[in-house]
Amino acid sequence: MEVRTIIKLGGVCMMISGPVLGYSYITHPTHMTPEVIGSPFWILIHALFALSLALGLLGTLALYAPGATRSGVPGLVGFVTLFVGMMMIFGLDYYETLIAPYLAVHYPQVIADHGPGDAMGPVAIFFPLAGMMTVVGYALLGAAWLGNSIVSRQLGASLIVTALAFGFGLSPFGGLMAARITAAAFGLCLTGIGFAAWRNADRFQPA
Repeated sequence: MEVRTIIKLGGVCMMISGPVLGYSYITHPTHMTPEVIGSPFWILIHALFALSLALGLLGTLALYAPGATRSGVPGLVGFVTLFVGMMMIFGLDYYETLIAPYLAVHYPQVIADHGPGDAMGPVAIFFPLAGMMTVVGYALLGAAWLGNSIVSRQLGASLIVTALAFGFGLSPFGGLMAARITAAAFGLCLTGIGFAAWRNADRFQPA
């Protein structure tokens, strides 16, 4: 398969991942009762979020790898940081999609005592950390792409701003509404990056 084709496919992955990410956050249930966590809608939302994570990571890899030498150290640090962060988030989402609903139905007291899992034990520390690693990683990668003219000035700046804004939305200072709005904005930016790669794959190739 040609590198140009891989980049285009990566762009398609990003164009799917972005809207799914926004939809998952906007429609995520606000109440964490055993009845909600055990419902089909809860499973659907977290399955979509897992799809967004998988396609987003595949797409980002397909766009980053061909022109990795052009992105330099900031691009490498950004990609490694977001990779680790997204893998950690995927681990929790796996639990929330397949395990937490089972516990909610068969052992509801566990969910009533501990919630869906994002505040359970060490997860309360590592889940926010994973989110911060992801958004900071994308901001660094966006800066590297912008500095080397791999993406346009508007797209590069948008990726940096929306990633950091999403990080604020996920923080204790953001709140639910801020998280939803910034997630939608970040997802829209990822879609734009994907469209740019699909339309002009040569910009992501080695110089």
